[in-house]
Amino acid sequence: MKKLLTILLALSLLTCSVLYLTACEKGTEQTTDVYMPDGAPALSMAQLMSEDNQFDTSVRYHVVDANSIKTYVTGETPDAELCVLPINLAAQLLGQGDVYRMLGTVTHGNIYFLSAKFSDSISNNNLSSLIGKTVGCIQLENVVGLTLRLVLADHDIAYEIVESVDAAQEGVVNLINIGDPATMITPAAEFDYMVAAEPIVTTKVVATDGLLKQVGDLQKLYGEGGYPQAVLVAKSSFIDANKTFINSFVEAVTENAEWLMNESTDAETIAAAISANLPDGATPTFKAQNLNKTVIGNCAIRFENAADSQAEVVQFLQKLSLVSGNNFAVDEKFFYIG
Repeated sequence: MKKLLTILLALSLLTCSVLYLTACEKGTEQTTDVYMPDGAPALSMAQLMSEDNQFDTSVRYHVVDANSIKTYVTGETPDAELCVLPINLAAQLLGQGDVYRMLGTVTHGNIYFLSAKFSDSISNNNLSSLIGKTVGCIQLENVVGLTLRLVLADHDIAYEIVESVDAAQEGVVNLINIGDPATMITPAAEFDYMVAAEPIVTTKVVATDGLLKQVGDLQKLYGEGGYPQAVLVAKSSFIDANKTFINSFVEAVTENAEWLMNESTDAETIAAAISANLPDGATPTFKAQNLNKTVIGNCAIRFENAADSQAEVVQFLQKLSLVSGNNFAVDEKFFYIG
């Protein structure tokens, strides 16, 4: 009898172990941490957060400061199973495809020109009118500024990065970094033009009663459909162990774009979903007061899977490499072709 009980206990333990391991493979016994920067990238998952979509498992959504996003995909044991990153950062940190792979692009540019001095719209036909002017630009050394620079380079327009309007030169477009959009983008600013992101663009136009005007669209200057601004990545090991989850998650992110623009989805719902997943005490980029369908449309939220966007991403990264002097090349295996 004692021997029989021992055998039964061993079988019971073996069965539990098998069931546990099977559950882990299916992702039902683990918590999946999803990180995204506050701002337009957070809009790409607003519906998932609003509905607290758990995908029959346990998912935690984290909306964090854009300056800290890289800390969640780096180190020996990165926190994020899935993460939204600016494309240049994703390429720099994860481009080998060993630890993370790209599932797709989620935003395609939310950058616009503002001016209090000029009202003519900047287009590819008159881009040369920026020569001799001063252009204040947010994130001049990151994807925004690099995209502006490659657009100018594509049109054979010379530019210089200068410290202030006092250092402006003739014969070139003078690019100046905007460190604080909240205080430096005003009708009284010394810049001839300012390049900024939604929602601050619409907020500034409304707040100044039109003294500041939106006079250009960086996405249209780059090309129809904009450019791959932010991408969704996932841990390679997580993808391999959770194919069903990945497919369901990608489908939900794809449907999110339509949900955002649906008239039945109000600004309060979207803003509340993002705010609820910010750290305690953090100030959200989007509030109900500065969020409407125009702003959302200007953020170009749509998911394009890695298979469909790979060529576009590679081309964009090659252009960024040329204007930045950095190598943003990525390995073929960086792209997850499910």
